[in-house]
Amino acid sequence: MTTYSYKIVLDDSESLLLEAALKLMMTQCQEKLDAGMGAHWLNKKHSAQSILDKLYKNTTQTSGNNFFIDNK
Repeated sequence: MTTYSYKIVLDDSESLLLEAALKLMMTQCQEKLDAGMGAHWLNKKHSAQSILDKLYKNTTQTSGNNFFIDNK
């Protein structure tokens, strides 16, 4: 099976929207699982959680102040 790696750049509002969408997806997947609708919903829930876990791992500040960064 071919595997791809993706890199995307999101602004603040896009990352907040993606976070909300992933959380909603996980809630809906859990509802489907609770209703006994199939194990593929578990895979979707795990994928959504995996993306959510990675969402803020490599953030870079592109504007605003950096008063709290120690530049020593």
